[in-house]
Amino acid sequence: MNANNNSLNPWLIPVTLGASGIAGFIAGKLFGNRQISADRILKLVKNDFASEGSLTGSWINDKAIPFQRFAVKTHAYEGGVSRLEDGEEVDYEFIADAYTGSLLELKRIENN
Repeated sequence: MNANNNSLNPWLIPVTLGASGIAGFIAGKLFGNRQISADRILKLVKNDFASEGSLTGSWINDKAIPFQRFAVKTHAYEGGVSRLEDGEEVDYEFIADAYTGSLLELKRIENN
């Protein structure tokens, strides 16, 4: 019986780890930094606002802009929604992360 039959090839683990690392890096570059469409982000924001009142209007810029808060840099979409609150129309403007759809800023616009 040969002693090599009972042990793993010493190169098997390093080669496997290296190959999986390269595959993960490539997959991350191909699929990891995709922006969500402006329309999809607007739909998400509208759904959140609609749960609290009737929407009367909405808009979003379809071109993502650079956005930075402190040391965090990303791209974001600017948009807005209008809804009825106590019978009065109230406008909100938002900035949403282009990669996650998370709201980065939300401002209620005072109508005088």
